Amino acid sequence: MKVSFLFAFLFFSSLQLWAQNNKIPVTQKGFNDDSTTFRFAIVSDRNGGMRRGVFESAIDKLNNLQPEFVLSVGDLIDGYTKDPKVWNAEWNEFDALVNRLDMPFYYVPGNHDTSNELLTDAWKKRNGRDYYAFVHKNVLFLALNTDEIEGGGISEKQVAYVKNALNEHKDVQWTLIFMHRPLWSYGDQAGYKEIGDALKGRKYTLFSAHHHNYQYQVVDGMDHYVLATTGGGTYGRGADVGEFDQITWVTMKKDGPKVAHLDITGIYDKNLIRPEDYNDIQSLRVGKWLKVEPLVLNTPNFQSIPVNLVIKNDMKRPMDISGNLVAQYGIHFEPNSISETVASGEEKKITVNAIADTGKMNIEELNNHPVALALKAGFKRKDGKTISLSTSKPMFVDWKHSLSAPQTKIKVDGMLPEWDQSKFISVLNPQFFYEDWDWKGPDDGQFSFNVTADSKNLFIAVKFTDDKTILDKKKIDALQDKFYVHLSSSPLDNKNYFKLEFAATDNPTKPLMNEEAKKLMGLKVAVAQQLNNQVLELSIPLNSIKALNSDSIRVNIGVMDHDHPENTKPSVLWWRPVWDSLENYNGSATFYKLNN
Repeated sequence: MKVSFLFAFLFFSSLQLWAQNNKIPVTQKGFNDDSTTFRFAIVSDRNGGMRRGVFESAIDKLNNLQPEFVLSVGDLIDGYTKDPKVWNAEWNEFDALVNRLDMPFYYVPGNHDTSNELLTDAWKKRNGRDYYAFVHKNVLFLALNTDEIEGGGISEKQVAYVKNALNEHKDVQWTLIFMHRPLWSYGDQAGYKEIGDALKGRKYTLFSAHHHNYQYQVVDGMDHYVLATTGGGTYGRGADVGEFDQITWVTMKKDGPKVAHLDITGIYDKNLIRPEDYNDIQSLRVGKWLKVEPLVLNTPNFQSIPVNLVIKNDMKRPMDISGNLVAQYGIHFEPNSISETVASGEEKKITVNAIADTGKMNIEELNNHPVALALKAGFKRKDGKTISLSTSKPMFVDWKHSLSAPQTKIKVDGMLPEWDQSKFISVLNPQFFYEDWDWKGPDDGQFSFNVTADSKNLFIAVKFTDDKTILDKKKIDALQDKFYVHLSSSPLDNKNYFKLEFAATDNPTKPLMNEEAKKLMGLKVAVAQQLNNQVLELSIPLNSIKALNSDSIRVNIGVMDHDHPENTKPSVLWWRPVWDSLENYNGSATFYKLNN
C-alpha cells in the first residue's frame, strides 16, 4: 500500500513538474479573432489647402496597416471648377493614388468634389452613386452627399433613400454613417434632421469632416466624429488641439466599433531607419563623438579657464555640429555658440572659455551643480533629410588639493570634534555613479569629507547624510549603506590601488570591513551611526599604503546609498570617477603633501 501511494505521489509530482516546465506564458483571454470582427480605415480631407505628399504618404501607410477596406469622408480633389480638363486631371491624379492601395477604396463626396452640377455629373459618370448604402458582416454602411444642394445640404430624394435603407436593414447589429459636412451639428441641419430622427433608437456611429480639426461629441447617446485632415489645409498645431493629419482605424466588434485615430507621422514602414544609415545614427545616439576634456587646476578658484571640446567623426560622411553653450551656475562661455562641419574620420578640438560671472568661481561650489555642455550633431541622408541628435557631457574640474597636517591630535572614534569643519569638501553632485537611476539628488543622499596627514599617518573623515538608512551589521558584502575609500601613492597607476570598504555595526569602533582593509597593518577605523547620519573616521599608516615617501596621495571617497531592501542594484556615489573607469582623468582626487 505504501509503495502504491509513493508511486502515485511521484507520478503526480512529476506530472505537475512537466506541466510547469511546458506551460505557455500567456493570459487566459481567448484570441481576438471573432468571425464577425472586421477592421477598416477612414481618410479625411485631402483638399482645401492641399499639402502635396501627405495623402500619398497615407496611402503607403495604409498598405502597411492592411485594413480590409478604406472609406473617405470627402474633399478628394480641389474641384470648384467648371472646366472638364481641370477636373479630369484632378480625378486622374486621385484615382492613380487610391489604385495603389491593396484593398478597396470607397469614395464619399465633399464640397470640393460636387460643388456644382457639372462636378456632380462628372462624379456619377466616373464613380457611380453620390450617396449609397451597403451591408458588410451585418453592419449597414451609409455614405451621404452633404453637397447635393449648392452651398451644402441633403435633398428630400436622398433623405427618402436613406430612410428606405434603414427600414430594409432594421436588424443589422450596427449602422455606420459617413458624410463630409457635419450637418448634425448645424442649426438647421440642412436636410439631415429627418435622417437623424430616423436613426433614433438604432445603434450607430457617425463620421464627418470638413472643418479640418478634430471633434468628438455624443448625440442621443451615440458617437459623432468630425475628423481632422489627411493632407488638407491645417495649422498643424498638434493632436492636443485637433490639428493633425490622421488615419482613423475602426475595429468593428459585436458591441460596436472601437475607434483609434492614428497620427500618420507616427506610422512607419520597415525603412524607418535605412540600413545604410544605422551605424551613423548609432554614433549620434551613443554620443561618443563629443568629449569635454577634464581640467585639473593649481588652485581651488578660477576667473577664466579654457575648456576643450573634442569632436571625433567616426561616420563615413561629414558631421555637422551646432549648438548654443548655455550660461549656468555662475559661469558663461565665450564663444557661446558653435557651428562646425567635421569631415569623416577627422578629430577637431574647439576651445571655449568658461568665465566666472562675478570674477571668481570656487571649483567645489561649481562641482556641486551638474554643469554640462550640450551640442547637436547630424548628417544628411541620401534623400537630403537631416538626421540629428543632441548629446550632453559634464564639465569635470578638479584642483591640486593640499594635504596639511591635523591641527590637533585625532582620536579615531567617529566623533570628529578635533576636525576643522571648514575644510570638509562637500559632495552634492558626484562626478561618478554606479546605478545613478536610483539616486534622486542631494536630499536622497550626500556626503562630505576631509583628508589630512602627519609624518606617519593619513587621516580621513567622512560624513554621510541619508534620507533612509539600511544596515546589515553582519556582512560587509551585503547590500547596505556603506563607505568606500580608494587610495594610491602612484597617481598614474589606475589598476593597482587599495580598495577599502566599511559599514556600521552596533559598536562604532568595530565596524564591518572588507578583507583588503583587514590586511592593512596599523589601521584604526570607526563608523558611528545616529538616525540617518553616519560618520567614517580612520587612520592609516603611510607605510601601509606605500605612501611614506610619496609627494602625493590619491584619495577617492564613495558611499553606497541603499534605500529599498528589494533593490538589488543600489546607487553608489563617488566624489571623483573611479580610477579604472573610462571617465577617470589624470590628476583628479590628488592630495599633495606640504612641508609642515
